[in-house]
Amino acid sequence: MSTMTRSKIAVTALAAASLAFALLAGGPAVAAQAADKPLIGLTFDDGPSPQRTAFVLDVLKQKGVKATFFLEGSHAQQYPDLVRRIKAEGHVIGNHSWDHANFPDITQAAQKQQIDRTNNAIKAATGEAPKLMRFPFGNSTSYSLNYIKTIGMTGGILWRWHIGQPGDFECPGAAGVQKYVMDEAAPGAIILLHDAEDVLSCPSSQWTYLAKTIDALRAKGYEFGVVAPSTRANPLNEGSPAVVVAP
Repeated sequence: MSTMTRSKIAVTALAAASLAFALLAGGPAVAAQAADKPLIGLTFDDGPSPQRTAFVLDVLKQKGVKATFFLEGSHAQQYPDLVRRIKAEGHVIGNHSWDHANFPDITQAAQKQQIDRTNNAIKAATGEAPKLMRFPFGNSTSYSLNYIKTIGMTGGILWRWHIGQPGDFECPGAAGVQKYVMDEAAPGAIILLHDAEDVLSCPSSQWTYLAKTIDALRAKGYEFGVVAPSTRANPLNEGSPAVVVAP
């Protein structure tokens, strides 16, 4: 998607310089941060759910991975303890509407309500309103995009879907989900996954994909980051105004 060679050389040089400085300063925490690797952003939509969110959090904690969770407000209101746990364990929380409405099909007043109610539910649980918006089905409207800007939010956050393998919500099994993620993997890629709604009907054996896929990505030299706002459209992730950054 872009000419990476010059950028990689610059990043490698910067990383080496930073590492040298950190080692001279005797700061192990700084040194650990200086070892740059290409980042992948795992994102989980539709939760939280009592059936799967805790499991996902357990795996992420075991593997030392931070991710981004785009929550439905109705679920956040129903399961505030899970919302608090997501935040307490260092993950980023975003808005995914109140009940997964398709924004082009509803009125402007309803769009505003979907956004506001979800922000309020998340803030009630964590004390902080989200800064990121991912619209259901990836479908925004000009009104909703303008509105979220007025309240200091960034969206809509999409994902990398260039190869087009079946996603986890289509129940392709553990191997199928892993193949989908590995095919879409690229430095800075935002990966679409789910921890509620459609995936709850998939066989429980499918969930073994998560730990295995994290290991497989690390074996290819990747590390994991979280989604952050950007002032530029990101062509890698369907023009999303977002980047993947270190937690």
